[in-house]
Amino acid sequence: MESTPEGFRLRRRAGRRSFGTSRLTWSSLLYGELSGSETFVLYFPSRFDLPYDDLAKQALRVFGSETGEATSVNFWDPRDQHFSAALTLFGLTEPPALVLATGLKQPRIRPEGPETTPLWAIVFTETAVLGDKEKIAVAVNRAHELLVRGDPAEIASYIRRRRVTEILAAVFGGAGHVRDELLKLKPKVIVPGGLAIELG
Repeated sequence: MESTPEGFRLRRRAGRRSFGTSRLTWSSLLYGELSGSETFVLYFPSRFDLPYDDLAKQALRVFGSETGEATSVNFWDPRDQHFSAALTLFGLTEPPALVLATGLKQPRIRPEGPETTPLWAIVFTETAVLGDKEKIAVAVNRAHELLVRGDPAEIASYIRRRRVTEILAAVFGGAGHVRDELLKLKPKVIVPGGLAIELG
């Protein structure tokens, strides 16, 4: 992976890793990038330069400037010839998508390498969310707080076991109005390896 002024790109198609037989995951791809933040934000644009792409990018840039170094805001270059392969690593079939992932600087994270660190992420793919500044603000603010305050090992474990009730309890606790407000935005939770569970 390389970083360019237009966003991230894959140097070659994401496939099998150099060592062993495990397939490349988003945690392996982004592990170095995750090391500098508590929360890592990544936007995959539509590839059509639609109005919601500009709105989402502008909103995320403002969010990044207001949250400081603990939050890293990034974009994927839609002209990357391996754009589809990058999407697949996150269990996505098409853009647009907004991903907020745990960073390795979170106090509860013990970095033990991309295969064993309990990373998880929240993903938004609804254009009705990405095209509405107020909904983006709700989605990103709520997801950001959940990532920062939650126990990554506990949540990642529930996602891997597809325990939706426990995921909701671990992520949202007893805050019913917060939960209901975020669930209306149809988020997915993911872990490395492509497993995704839609919560909305």
